[in-house]
Amino acid sequence: MSARGEVIVVRSLAESDLGLFAAHRSHATSKQRAIAVTVPVARALLSPRLYVANGARMDVICVYAQSGVRELRHIGKVGKNWRLGGRKIEIGACGFLDSKDFVLIRTVGQNDGNLPLLMTFVGRQRERLLHAGIVASLDGRFTDSTAILPQGTDLFEAVAEAFPSVPSSLAVGLPADIAEPDDVPTRAAG
Repeated sequence: MSARGEVIVVRSLAESDLGLFAAHRSHATSKQRAIAVTVPVARALLSPRLYVANGARMDVICVYAQSGVRELRHIGKVGKNWRLGGRKIEIGACGFLDSKDFVLIRTVGQNDGNLPLLMTFVGRQRERLLHAGIVASLDGRFTDSTAILPQGTDLFEAVAEAFPSVPSSLAVGLPADIAEPDDVPTRAAG
């Protein structure tokens, strides 16, 4: 994969991943506020520098059901496992998501932290046909409930259509949890 080519990660949500959503916190079996990430996904999403550093806080734009939030989220190694976490996602429509639904993450491959990750979800209840299409298209391509789709492949192009437009209020400016421009993380030399 080219370091600047895009990549899409498709992850089938596990019950333990649902704690990331405010709508699931009261009845989630796990109280973790993170989505499990495999080592190959961490290598695809993070630059070698960030991977060796066991992760970083990344600018994440999350859009689902015409609602969205942009904030810094930690993607990194927690103990022996990699996770994409942060504050619970307060998008009410995420209450319709369940295990075996999908999180889609799109960004440049081996992101050095200077560009955002775009994250959305595909659920059986609200996006039944799209969900079925992903299941059929990626059958046999999942490893540890995850598929990595590099740009330039037919599957990348097909799944890319599932990403909603990013509202300008989220696309322009800084993540909500950065108060001042001086707080923007800078890329380390190297």
